Amino acid sequence: MKAKTFENLIRKIVREEIDYALRREIKSLKEDLRDNIKPTITEQHEPPTLKDKIMGTPPTKKHTPQNFTNNNTLNDLLNETAMGDTNTSSGMSPVSMGGDFSTVEGLPEESVPEVVSNAVNRDYSSLMEAIKKKKNK
Repeated sequence: MKAKTFENLIRKIVREEIDYALRREIKSLKEDLRDNIKPTITEQHEPPTLKDKIMGTPPTKKHTPQNFTNNNTLNDLLNETAMGDTNTSSGMSPVSMGGDFSTVEGLPEESVPEVVSNAVNRDYSSLMEAIKKKKNK
C-alpha cells in the first residue's frame, strides 16, 4: 500500500469520527438548552388611565385558595368564583336581593310582559302544598 493512499484513508476515517462526535455533542447541547429555556408568559398591562392616576387603583384582595373538592379544575373554578364580586346591589345585577320581583331593576314596569309579571307575582303556596301531599303518598 502506498503511503499517499494510506494517508488519505487515515484522513477519511478521522474526518468521519470527528463528524460523528461533533453531531453527538451538538445534539446533547441542544437538549440541555431546551431543558434550561422554559417559556414564560407575561401579561400585557394597559397603561393607567387618567381616572386611575387620579383616584388610584383599588387594592387587590388576598385570597387563600380553599379545597372544596378533589377535582382540581372544579376547585380552581370555585376559588375564582369565591374571589369575585357578586355585585347583587346594582341595577345591572342578574339577581335582585329582596324587594318586588314584578319589575326588573332599571327597566320601566311597562316593558315587562304581563305573562311574566303574573308568573313572578303568583301565589305558589297552594301548588307547593299539593306537591308535598303527592310526595307523602
